[in-house]
Amino acid sequence: MPRMSCAHKMSANKKIERVDTLMTFLKSATQQQMSAKLHDVWAAPQATITEARLLLTLGANPESLYKDDYGHKTLMDRVDSGTVCDKCVVKFNDFLEYAGVIYEEMCEQTPINIVRGRKCTSGLLPLCMDGGGMRGLVSVVCLLFASRRILGDETLVNYFDWLIGTSTGSMLALSTANGRTLSECFFLYWNMKRQIFLEGSTMSRLLGDQVSVQTRNIEKVLSDCFPTETFQQCDRRLTVPALDISMAPARLHIFRG
Repeated sequence: MPRMSCAHKMSANKKIERVDTLMTFLKSATQQQMSAKLHDVWAAPQATITEARLLLTLGANPESLYKDDYGHKTLMDRVDSGTVCDKCVVKFNDFLEYAGVIYEEMCEQTPINIVRGRKCTSGLLPLCMDGGGMRGLVSVVCLLFASRRILGDETLVNYFDWLIGTSTGSMLALSTANGRTLSECFFLYWNMKRQIFLEGSTMSRLLGDQVSVQTRNIEKVLSDCFPTETFQQCDRRLTVPALDISMAPARLHIFRG
């Protein structure tokens, strides 16, 4: 049988298709189903390390990978068949080394459990969330891990009196202020990636209509996510800066609630 090529060499469209299919599954999957999926993905010839990382991030238990050395043996089988290259095997080995510890800290350790309902005795407790396009997912993942470790759930954001979001971080601030869970925010980011984060060169963004298209798409995303809600209706302090580039020089406007 001829050797197959490493999964990372698949076409971009094929990789996107696989990850999108996985994300659709994750939206309604139980923890048990996610854990079983991780076991299957580990052996799938076309599976990349991204799929394993997504499953772990959202709560899949990697325990089965360590039973009878399944994870290492299966990985070596994939290396022998050519579906994992020398470069990617390092990433898979790192996953095996740290996944168990990460899952234990996130889901199995006794939560630190700060006093629930505790508020600052003076002043405000702010939470500022950065953006950076899809890198805003890093903020969501960090909050997910911290919340599960400290409280055993996803309510950490409820302890902050003042939510501030810049760039795509504003979507996280707006969504959590509107009552969405951190997991829901994770999927919200994923769903809006193709609407807002358009591909294109720097020149096309400068000389073409890509910025106008993105602006219209952002307005649609906001309308879909918050059809009737306004800042005035929010019972928490909320700050979102925006830049008006329709004039020169551009003007900063800060939305406050």
